[in-house]
Parts: sequence; C-alpha cells; structure tokens
Amino acid sequence: MPMGGGSSSGPTAPTTLEPGTVSEGRVVIDITELTFAPDELTIPAETQVIWTNSDDVEHGVTKTKGPGTDFDSGPIKPGGTFSQVLDEQGDYTITDTETQADEAPMLTIVVEEEQEAEPAPGGEPPSPPGQAVPPSSPPPPPG
Repeated sequence: MPMGGGSSSGPTAPTTLEPGTVSEGRVVIDITELTFAPDELTIPAETQVIWTNSDDVEHGVTKTKGPGTDFDSGPIKPGGTFSQVLDEQGDYTITDTETQADEAPMLTIVVEEEQEAEPAPGGEPPSPPGQAVPPSSPPPPPG
C-alpha cells in the first residue's frame, strides 16, 4: 500500500482527535469491529461526543440509561458520524442498536462537573467574542 511522500506533521495534515481524548470540548468514540473504542470514558459536562463509524456495516448509538433526554442516532452508515452534547452529570449507558451480533456493543460514559475556566492571571477574564464593541448607531454612509 503506497504511503506517498511527505510527513504527517506538515501544515496540511488533518487534525484528528485521538479516540477517548477530550480536546476543545469534544471527544471521539470510534465504532470498529463491533465495539466502541473506548468502551468506558469519563468526561466533563458540556462535552460534545462524536461517534465515528469506522466499520464496514451500519451501527447505531442509543442512550439506554442515564440522565437527560434519550437519544437514538438511527443507522450510521460506514464512515458516518453522530454527535451528542452530554450536559448532565451522571452515568450514561450507550448501546449499538443496529448491530445484528449476538451481543450488541455497549459503552459507559461518566459525565462529571464541568471544569470552570480559570481567569487570565492578573486581571479580568477575556470578554466573549463579539462583545468588544458596545452596540451603537450604525456607521455613517461612506462619502
């Protein structure tokens, strides 16, 4: 299988999240070979969980136990994704409802209290984007 020239550390390398690693409020769960990888995970509240179907058959993501609103992805085609923000603390049980195997893959996600962002040292926390300029009258027309 040809690899092609170049290295994966170049500026054009796609940014992919390592399954199970929370980064910038997101975490990826890989569905492969009839399993969730990882199959146990602890994340802070308000994390967006993205399931990626890396298998060659359809899979599904259904919350079967846990706090908050139930969800069901329906069939996720090979290469497809489904995402859900888990914002309530507690233990979630996720089952692959599309798998025709004897035992459907299961996943446990523990959602803990969201970590507060630390203010910048020596002063005020930065203002949210779009809040830097107070609302005022529209700019005068050019000319």
